[in-house]
Amino acid sequence: MKIKLSLCLAMLSAFTVSAHDVDPSQFEAQPYEVVKSQLLANGWQTIPKQQDELSFSEAYPEITCGSGSMAICSVGFQKQQHSIAFVVQSIDEQIIVLEEY
Repeated sequence: MKIKLSLCLAMLSAFTVSAHDVDPSQFEAQPYEVVKSQLLANGWQTIPKQQDELSFSEAYPEITCGSGSMAICSVGFQKQQHSIAFVVQSIDEQIIVLEEY
């Protein structure tokens, strides 16, 4: 019985790792276009903005920004039941991923 349980747990663990195949910290300080391309190539999809959210720009409708002096811009991705989100910032006319949100 213990062997079967261990085998089941190992299989479940392997599934979870393969479904969530990214370490968000690897994208910190990277250009958003590079991050987006890598995630899309690995089967992730952008999470569309909600009706009441403001898009960063027409070129990046998936990036949304809050309002106010301390507002941040963020973008989300999902793959199956997993999701990740990043804080992004425009620096010298390039969008950079700052950290996981």
